Amino acid sequence: MALGAAALFVPLAAGRWSLSLLAVPLFASSVVQAYGALTSPQRVTASAYLPSLLTMLAGLLLFFSSALVINGLLLLLIAILAMGGFSKILIAWRAEPSSRSAITVNGFIDIFCAALLWSLSGLVRVEQAIGIATGAYIAAAGWRLLAAPAQAAEPEAPTAAATSHPDPKLRLPPSETFARLRAEAKSGARTVLASDFTWMLTLAVVFFAIHLGRMPISDTVLGLSSPFVATAGDLFMAAVLGLLLVLPAHLLWKRITRPVERLAWSLRLDPKPGAAPNPAADWLISRWLEGRFNFDLRLDAARNSLRAALILVLGLGLPLTAFFVAFNPAWGFTWYFNTESWATGVYQKLTETRVDGWRAAMTGAVRRAYGGDSDDLFGIHPGGVEGSPYLPFG
Repeated sequence: MALGAAALFVPLAAGRWSLSLLAVPLFASSVVQAYGALTSPQRVTASAYLPSLLTMLAGLLLFFSSALVINGLLLLLIAILAMGGFSKILIAWRAEPSSRSAITVNGFIDIFCAALLWSLSGLVRVEQAIGIATGAYIAAAGWRLLAAPAQAAEPEAPTAAATSHPDPKLRLPPSETFARLRAEAKSGARTVLASDFTWMLTLAVVFFAIHLGRMPISDTVLGLSSPFVATAGDLFMAAVLGLLLVLPAHLLWKRITRPVERLAWSLRLDPKPGAAPNPAADWLISRWLEGRFNFDLRLDAARNSLRAALILVLGLGLPLTAFFVAFNPAWGFTWYFNTESWATGVYQKLTETRVDGWRAAMTGAVRRAYGGDSDDLFGIHPGGVEGSPYLPFG
């Protein structure tokens, strides 16, 4: 609700520049709504995430607003607000009776915000109309979270005994070895979590130091915040790489080598009588099996905990991100893997509409100073090429 109140005053402080700034509270509201859906009993239904998705879409629309004609921006934003309202009304029919009325009222408020934006667009400036409608939309979402808070999801009942392997696809019989490994993992969970947090924080500090040395720092807010924005981009890239590249590759490798793992577990749990295993080979196989077992436990925890999932994908993606951060200068400039350029892109999006206004004002000032509306005022006529329709290459 505080974000909604802030959105009401952004157009007064930033003018047309506020269209991109209004995306920030929408992004924050989308994250809050997504977290509420993820921790609710409806987390397994796709419709629970629809309000968050529409809010994120509205934020992206405003962030890239400069690429749209203003009438198209209004129509798209009105359509998103109306869709959000109707979707909440439909969701309310399947919600708990205690929260049904609040969700329904919130849906009608979203539809009212769409109508308000349409009516205000003809009375006040566009950025002010969008700011008022966006502020009311975000505040209404906050009111809904207060009036009808999502009930916490009940912890899932254990589907397997402590003596079972966390990967049911191995089809291994229960064993006391699995119970021992589970107990060891549980007793060392705090130590492992502290260790993971320490090396992740260390890498983040190293990334920040690298960006601090590479990027030109000025005594302005944007100049001082540039290394922080680039470091945040590193963490975001680590999460994306971990989720979309490293984790799928990990799971694919696990699937391919599952028969080997099943055979190794079978030989360890039911060794042949009289067989004398090689100590070195036995030690290596034991370390490999225990590592796979612990990774399966982390996967199981990530399916039920947002914090565990975030730690898992960051841990998988940070080493690859460190490679890109370290070797990026070797292959030259790239927009995709250079988070320092991401900071430039963010600042460009925030200022391009403001710069366009300055350019128009300067153009008008030149026309008024020199007279006439001819484009020849801005023509370039280099010597030796008079009469040529184009400048020859070479």
